[in-house]
Amino acid sequence: MTTTQQITFPVYGMNCASCASKLSAAFNTLDGIEANVNITLEKASLSVDEAQLKSPIAPQIITILEQKGYQTDHQQVVFEAEWSCSSCVESTITALKKHPLVVDVKANFATQIVYVETLESFVNDSFIKALIALSPYPLTAKKAITSQQQLIEKQSKERKKQQQEKLGLAIALLLSLPFWLAMVSMLFSDSPLLTPWFELALATPLQFIIGARFYKGAWKSLKGRSANMDVLVVLGTSAAYFFSLYMMLKGNTGHLYFESSSLVIVLIRLGKYLEFQAKQASSKAVSALNKLQAVDALVKKGKVFKRVLIDQVQVSDLIQIAAGDKVPVDGVILEGSSYIDEALLTGESKPVLKQVEDTVFAGTINGDGVLLMKSTAVKEQTKLHQIIQLVESAQMSKAPILELVDRISAIFVPIVLAIAAVTFSAWWLHSGDFEQALIHSVAVLVIACPCALGLATPTAMVVGTGLAAQKGILIKDINTLQLAHKLTHIAFDKTGTLTKGQVSLNNITAFDKDFLPLLLGLQQASKHPIAKAVVEHCETLDIQATTVNDIQSIHGEGIHGRVNDQEIIAGNAKLLSHFNIDLNQQLAIRGVKPETTDNVIYVCYQQNLIGYFSIADQVRPESQQAISDLHQLGLSTTLISGDKDSVVKSMSQQLGIKSYFAEQTPEQKLQQLETLQKQSLVAMVGDGVNDAPALAKADVSIAMGGGSDVAKQTASMTLMRDDPRLIAVAIKISRSTWSTIRQNLFWAFIFNSLAIPAAAFGYLNPTVAAIAMTASSLTVLSNSLRLKRINISTDK
Repeated sequence: MTTTQQITFPVYGMNCASCASKLSAAFNTLDGIEANVNITLEKASLSVDEAQLKSPIAPQIITILEQKGYQTDHQQVVFEAEWSCSSCVESTITALKKHPLVVDVKANFATQIVYVETLESFVNDSFIKALIALSPYPLTAKKAITSQQQLIEKQSKERKKQQQEKLGLAIALLLSLPFWLAMVSMLFSDSPLLTPWFELALATPLQFIIGARFYKGAWKSLKGRSANMDVLVVLGTSAAYFFSLYMMLKGNTGHLYFESSSLVIVLIRLGKYLEFQAKQASSKAVSALNKLQAVDALVKKGKVFKRVLIDQVQVSDLIQIAAGDKVPVDGVILEGSSYIDEALLTGESKPVLKQVEDTVFAGTINGDGVLLMKSTAVKEQTKLHQIIQLVESAQMSKAPILELVDRISAIFVPIVLAIAAVTFSAWWLHSGDFEQALIHSVAVLVIACPCALGLATPTAMVVGTGLAAQKGILIKDINTLQLAHKLTHIAFDKTGTLTKGQVSLNNITAFDKDFLPLLLGLQQASKHPIAKAVVEHCETLDIQATTVNDIQSIHGEGIHGRVNDQEIIAGNAKLLSHFNIDLNQQLAIRGVKPETTDNVIYVCYQQNLIGYFSIADQVRPESQQAISDLHQLGLSTTLISGDKDSVVKSMSQQLGIKSYFAEQTPEQKLQQLETLQKQSLVAMVGDGVNDAPALAKADVSIAMGGGSDVAKQTASMTLMRDDPRLIAVAIKISRSTWSTIRQNLFWAFIFNSLAIPAAAFGYLNPTVAAIAMTASSLTVLSNSLRLKRINISTDK
């Protein structure tokens, strides 16, 4: 029995009945398809005979539409999967791609999620059921949500968690308030303020409801055959609680420690809340970047613009951006010009003028102009999304020092348990007082809780990477932040790094008043970088061009044309010789010595030299300050370039760089870097593909934001705006972060080193120990957050 399915979908971009007819004919070439395209409705209706289909038709439909220059609406269907291995994922993808209406399938084993791309009109209950039936593993359809909705949901969950933390802490503080009052009253009276049964009523929910998270954490830790600080908390507070319960039931109510177990729980819960707040504060850079993303875009569908959700925008879509709107995706401007505010994305404080052929990025803000752009990167390919991933990755990664702290914590807990056991045994044997021995051992367990040690490094790291992101510096991993403070030498590429990578005119010498008008007339129609520099220079002087005809360029030599039947020539000595002009003779007539460099352009008119100029790459205005800042930080600098020796030498002298290497190939750059690394910890700063090998080899690699994709992918740190002064800023942030970490670790270790013996010898009871432990954690947290207030600027 033949199964025929009728599918309909919109088609945008058709202009006439002939368009519809040709598109219909193209669809009819597909096996098992009978198509009818309606120009009036702008829709295509396909009758699909599934028995005759030899391959999925959706990809073929998309291909035909793209070839004809038409568009339709896409949609992504999301499923939750149940997989146990990576091969399960591949099997699922292969099976789902067999459905005739599926365009593409992507899956993530880690998140157990499947993404099925199809056309919007194809999505219905039968389509979803068919996909579930095709899959060899169980699938559950999820409600389709956009990235903005995901962000809203994530923020909603974070707010809910924050409210739960606040509520839990508020309840804990409220229940513990009588204990605090009782402790104060003990300073003025020997009579207990609270009855034993009232203490039990207060302590029980604090111990087992407010403190439930610690029991869960301890159980998970012990199941994993390790012992974390939750184990210490549970052992210490449980010992105090059950000992007090035992004494109360026995009728001995003179020395109960319900307040000790309860206040330990409350104070540690307070520390956890402050830690949560610190993490929330340090993630503001990522949150700010997430909020930059536009919700929708005005996409051209045929003759009209249609507003679609941002997740439905495709590469090569034409998008209109109104004044004041966010740029929805990365793309290239086709029509219009406007100032774009890129401050939150790149750190550039002033709006940047963007014109036709300029690149714009998702999340930036359009000024007062209306732009038409063509999308070049969407969804996770946009620069904004990649920045977010880099920042999140950097904050989640672990540096070697973090791993060291983890190892210390892993052996610290067993040692503390041993000290607590020895304390208990020693006091019991010495005094024969079980109660006293238990109290002192509980105090050891409470005071040893390594909260401060655990918070010392990660809080400072997270704040440091967040601060760097706010300054326009993307650090890909924590190890880079750790190494940056140790750097002693910075190696620079020249072109595009310390210079703009754009040609400028220098040392202009004119022997004739018509020198610049003639030169402009000759160069203004050329696309060569030198011609562009000539035009820009003449525009600043408001020079009017002389009309030049018969213009021709000769590769590697220059350009020539005719003015009133007379030759006008701009080029090197070789080009002049073709026109029988002796350059040395012309220079001698003018009383000028020949230039020794190869970057001089001579201009002759009517067989006479009328002027000349040299060409050079424009030095970035920030470069000299950048080098000075690095020298003030005690770092050495080297310039490694593929440019000519005279150019590199001049640049080094201009910027105050004492060491340089010129005319270097990528392989030679790598060799020079390896030589430097034998004596120093070296960072390499570059922007081009030819810098990639040296960047990969450097101890710390830094890419300019406007550099090549290869350089940015290779580098471990990216400057989001092309300002080399940010290198010194990054090193200052690294140094400040590491100074904070050392301070945190010092106080954490000092605290435990002094407090544990004090508790073991009976100088601290469990309540005082809990207060001291929490105070140490608060000290570490506040010291880490202090990093956010350090004044680091690129201003001169």
